[in-house]
Amino acid sequence: MKTWMQKLCIPLFAAAVATTVAPVQAENWPARPVSIVVAGPSGGGTDAIARIVATDLGASLKQSFVVENRSGAGGIIGTKYVASAAADGYTLLMGHVATNAIVPALVKPRPYDPVGDFIAIGIVGTAPDVLVVSAKSGINSMADLIARAKASATPLSYGSPGVGLPQHIAGFALAKAAGVPLQHVPYRGSAPALTDLIGGQITMMFVTPGAVVPFLKSGQLKAIAVTSRDRSRFFPDVPTVVELGYPSVEETGWFGLFAPARTPAAVVESLRTRLDQAIARPENRARFEAMYLETAVDPATRNFAAFVQSESNKWAQVVQRLGVTAE
Repeated sequence: MKTWMQKLCIPLFAAAVATTVAPVQAENWPARPVSIVVAGPSGGGTDAIARIVATDLGASLKQSFVVENRSGAGGIIGTKYVASAAADGYTLLMGHVATNAIVPALVKPRPYDPVGDFIAIGIVGTAPDVLVVSAKSGINSMADLIARAKASATPLSYGSPGVGLPQHIAGFALAKAAGVPLQHVPYRGSAPALTDLIGGQITMMFVTPGAVVPFLKSGQLKAIAVTSRDRSRFFPDVPTVVELGYPSVEETGWFGLFAPARTPAAVVESLRTRLDQAIARPENRARFEAMYLETAVDPATRNFAAFVQSESNKWAQVVQRLGVTAE
């Protein structure tokens, strides 16, 4: 039988081991491949951004960084997977405004805590959405679109890449602000929605620039607004929703790297430093710019946690004010 001293020493020894093992593991990190989870399909915008970051981090840290796609449930499946993963620096998330701000505000009960369940490592870039219509629609401006909606016997339809994404909420906000009925048609990604838009099955959609630019260049689609406060340097001739009189539709998408809460500080700091370096490299900036993504000029990582907190608060208020639901 163990003495009281032995009983006391065993848990104390275990605690001492636990406190010494974590720093040793952090010092040796990364000793094996690291996964960057994308809570969406391969080939999408978030996936492309994650692969640029993974390639650079792998080269600078001399270890494989592998993009792992875990799509489903509007990003909940992949994001929850990272939230519950071991906090050892080997499972990361390339999150965005929907996964780490909108979805937790929209879905009840909240599937995860966008602030408490993660460490916000750094923002990679931002991009507004573009409101587009078919070039054959006869709609040439926001005024034309609203007039068409008011005159239509049935609600005009707008597509989105999925429920709970910024593009879904932008359409909902526009309908409220303009006082017109709009019918949301969710798709599994932007590609099928754009196909239906070109074919006339839906009237309009808000969409990320990288997904729609080829169709704008080919003349199949027409841009009538961007959702940023100021005009995009990529679309200098396209007015903003703010200048058109719809400030409640303003929104800008963002993408950032996250780790599970309680990931060792040394690992987080290493990732922040390497992410700053990755974003600053001219060749990466050129690749991001080709995707119409604005990257930060100054180090992007230092205020990201505060930014995510503010975005979480903002979107909770937006969802409540608009009364939008997860359909």
